[in-house]
Amino acid sequence: MLQIILVGIGAGLAAALLFASPIGGTSLALPLFAVTGMPIAIAGLGWSWLAGLTAAITGTAAIFLAVSPLAAAVFLFLFAAPTAWLAYLAGLWRQTGDDQEWYPLGRLLMHAAAAATIGLLIIGYLVGFDPERMAVEMTDALSEWLAANPDLDPVPTRDEIEPFVRLNVTFLPYSVAVLALIVLVLEMWLAGLVTRTSGRLARPRERLWTVTLPVGAALAFVVASIASLLPFPLGDIAALAAGAFGGAFLLLGLAVLHALTIGFNGRTALLTINYIVLFLLGFTAMLLVALGLAETLFHLRARRFGGAPPP
Repeated sequence: MLQIILVGIGAGLAAALLFASPIGGTSLALPLFAVTGMPIAIAGLGWSWLAGLTAAITGTAAIFLAVSPLAAAVFLFLFAAPTAWLAYLAGLWRQTGDDQEWYPLGRLLMHAAAAATIGLLIIGYLVGFDPERMAVEMTDALSEWLAANPDLDPVPTRDEIEPFVRLNVTFLPYSVAVLALIVLVLEMWLAGLVTRTSGRLARPRERLWTVTLPVGAALAFVVASIASLLPFPLGDIAALAAGAFGGAFLLLGLAVLHALTIGFNGRTALLTINYIVLFLLGFTAMLLVALGLAETLFHLRARRFGGAPPP
């Protein structure tokens, strides 16, 4: 028990240091900040849920004392609580005959989407998210920055900049939620890799491209997408859910693409081009979301492999 508590305290302090890394202003600040929850996930996966919970509490307390209460809230709801919760769920299993049945990966992904939505909603409330104010402030800041650039001639006017800024502010709840989900999944995957390499992960290795999402996740995505058309604040709240669950179906679409192309000539080139286009341009994201939804409704991989995925 003492070892578990000590591991949790150490992991929480490590997570707090990663969270505070942008203060240093180094080039590695952003990547380090993005994996803030990883030490908490490692503690939870490798040393039990109690270590993960201890890490979450320790890290939150450290940020509260060293930075500010608002920063502690961001740390707690965006990183600590979601990773500790997912690590707890990942360790759940039940005995079925001679085998152990572990909590399904697809339901873990659905919980990650829900956690990202709730965390961003709480942070938005605490910060006081106001799209109109944000659009005006961003337009003013971008106008001043462009006006100070001697290489621009002519300098774009404020009226020319404002539509672009407002478009980005409109889509901000979607994009932030997608990013939060992907960061959360990446942290869990890296933590699983570390704990498995060290021999501390009890959960057996699973093929990520076989992950499935329940129909309820598809229903949540569709309802949230429709509700996101409502005026502020209900529309923006729904947009967070649509973005997070859309991000889950984006990842599922990638898994389906990996599965359906098994055995095809040029598979590596196709997947490489897909990732390049996705990261640089992003317009294939909606196609992958649609592929993920189609898999949930029509079980494309089961049809492709006759219900039995290849080894």
